[in-house]
Amino acid sequence: MRKISGLFTAFVLLLSLLLTGGAPALAAAPTTAVSTTVVRTASTPMTVPSAADPFVKEVLRLTNQYRADNGLTRVVWNAKIAAISQQWAATIDTRIDQDKLDMATIHRPAGWGSLLPEGYDWYSEIIAINNTPQQVVDWWMNSPSHRAALLDPRVTDVGIGYVRSTKAGWAGMYSVVLNLVGYPSTRATLPPMPVIKPGDVAVVDVDGGLYVYSSAHGADLWQRKYISSGWGTAQQIEVTDWNSDGISDLVTVWNSGRLTVSYGQSNGLMGPLQVIGNGGWAGYDISVTTWSRGDVYPSILATNRATGGLYYYRNTTGGVLNNRTQIGVGWRGLTTLSLDFDADGYMDVVARTPQGQLKLYRGNGAGRFVSESRAVIGNGGWNAMDHISSVTNHLGDEESGILARDTAGNLQYYPVGANRFLPRITIGHGGWTPLLIGS
Repeated sequence: MRKISGLFTAFVLLLSLLLTGGAPALAAAPTTAVSTTVVRTASTPMTVPSAADPFVKEVLRLTNQYRADNGLTRVVWNAKIAAISQQWAATIDTRIDQDKLDMATIHRPAGWGSLLPEGYDWYSEIIAINNTPQQVVDWWMNSPSHRAALLDPRVTDVGIGYVRSTKAGWAGMYSVVLNLVGYPSTRATLPPMPVIKPGDVAVVDVDGGLYVYSSAHGADLWQRKYISSGWGTAQQIEVTDWNSDGISDLVTVWNSGRLTVSYGQSNGLMGPLQVIGNGGWAGYDISVTTWSRGDVYPSILATNRATGGLYYYRNTTGGVLNNRTQIGVGWRGLTTLSLDFDADGYMDVVARTPQGQLKLYRGNGAGRFVSESRAVIGNGGWNAMDHISSVTNHLGDEESGILARDTAGNLQYYPVGANRFLPRITIGHGGWTPLLIGS
């Protein structure tokens, strides 16, 4: 077992090599480069797996799940590319059998793009050796270079090849090759990118314009996209999938007291404002969240700033709100946000006190709080932040964290692990002070 662990560690350390090419759009593929069977050895032919193959099907499903979670279009199966992938997976397995596997040559030599069907404008190859489809795709997602390839918006077509090792000491591990290719012809048939993706940051600038900063997965947010004008009287904005259709929407509290939703649309645009609360909302701080495990759609937790009452407004239709339920008193002076801090599958509320502490109010999954002493999860200094809010998937990992703006106008991101904060990351260097931030 130690030997196997050592081999796997070597792959973890060395498979970070990633071959990516930007190629001429009209690079031709030799007609002999694609076949319906791949020969592993001179005497053992191997059929190219189809998209219905259970192993391939699961790798493809997980790939598209991660892409969807990051607001990207799905990739489509390409049997011709799969034949190329399978050929290289068989080559890797043969090298393993012959004890000739060299990590320096784990990828095909430069120029392998000429094997691809013509018409592409981008391609990449990523490789993993592991035990299950889940472990393979998770390993790619946990490697920055491999994740960047898997989540590249230019990818449209993929091929997957795999071979299970029979070599003693390799414990039946799979050599998996994923070739990702971008074709303008396929791209034209795919739905447009959504305006706002999970993990993005929406802002209203001093000119009243609404802008979106696409997540840079922990890097500096510097490039923003203009969405529309007329947002100068917005008081609070929340990015959420209000109608649970897989496209992010914007829920907004206005100075007038209205509560509205603007639905993201399948054509890549934001829909017109629709009123979901007629008045009185200007006196509330809201957090849009899936508060109860029975919620099909996100609901709203709202704190009345004057009375300190905390209320739960259910959203049962993806549209207007239902009657509210009071779930707390004494919340006056607290700034709240919601996330699953303890990773138990139930949403929690994090409250900032006037003294600058963060306290954890754990949810029980049934729309109420766990009865217990409130743990302090932030010891002090948080009152120096003039904005705090929760955000999910900012690093492309489906995990939650906290956005906080400091007095110097920097935007900080605090990733949350299971019941703890991870080291913070500065994702905005100055200039964020005048912006109304939504996440």
